This record gives sequence, structure tokens and C-alpha cells, in this order.
Amino acid sequence: MKNRNEYPENKAIKIWEKDGLVFSIVQHPTLKHYCGYVRFPKRPVKEKGYGGILVYVPVHGGITYAKESEDGSMVYGFDCAHCGDWSPFNPSGKRWTIEEVKREVEKMARAIKLAAKYERRYLRCTTNRGRAKVIDEFHKELGVKFDITDNFMAMLNLLAGRL
Repeated sequence: MKNRNEYPENKAIKIWEKDGLVFSIVQHPTLKHYCGYVRFPKRPVKEKGYGGILVYVPVHGGITYAKESEDGSMVYGFDCAHCGDWSPFNPSGKRWTIEEVKREVEKMARAIKLAAKYERRYLRCTTNRGRAKVIDEFHKELGVKFDITDNFMAMLNLLAGRL
């Protein structure tokens, strides 16, 4: 694992490899919530951040981190500090376990891999209706019912009238 000195691996409390990807879990140093990350050997989509079809990856709160390393590897992440999650400000919120974050980050990685298959069609669409059709097909193949209330960027896109 050559990126051991880079974030997030250099701050991880748990690291594992699976299917050629490196996964890690980091605990926020002050707020103490968990964040889950996956490192791909290279960027799996054309989009440089987590816009485009990656907005519709069904992961808790949506993807909130994307960074390409100098070696060309790409890290995506999400955090467990959203509405309804535990925090010092919301002590009755859901406390994510390391096992739950592990399952969620692996689910995110599978979804990113599949999103890459749909990205070209998504980017070629010129209407919201066309993009919505591609997103629906992506979610159907993934086997999920997308919950827009658990994805901040998807909610913003909807409110702004774009998909």
C-alpha cells in the first residue's frame, strides 16, 4: 500500500484492501465522528470532484470528499456528521459503528464503480429528464432505492431545478 503516508491512510484507525481498492476509516480529531474513504488506483470517472453522476451515489450524506493524489490515485469519502447523526451538539443522534462505516464505504465504492459505466450517457444528456432516466437505470442496476433526503448535494440539485 504505497499511499500509507497520505491522507486518509495516514490518519486512519482502520485500513483494509479489497478488490484492488484501499479502504480507510478516520475518526474526526475533535468532533469524534467517523469518515469512510476509498482509494481507487486511478480516477474512475471523468468528473474531477464529486459532481455529475457521483452526486447520486447512494452513500450516507452523499460523497463529501474527493481528491486526486500525485500518483494518479483517487480518494472519495463520506462522513457521519449529518442531520440525525451523533455529535457533541446532537448527543441523541445515531452513533455509527466502525462496522457500519465499513459496510457503507464498501457500498460507496461499488456504486462509484458502477457510476463510471453510466457517466458518459449522463454527461451527454441535455435535459433533466434524460439525466433522471440514466440515474434511475444506475440505481436499478445497483439494486437500491435512492433516498434523496440522505444526500445533501442531490437535494440541492433538485431545489435548483437540475439533476
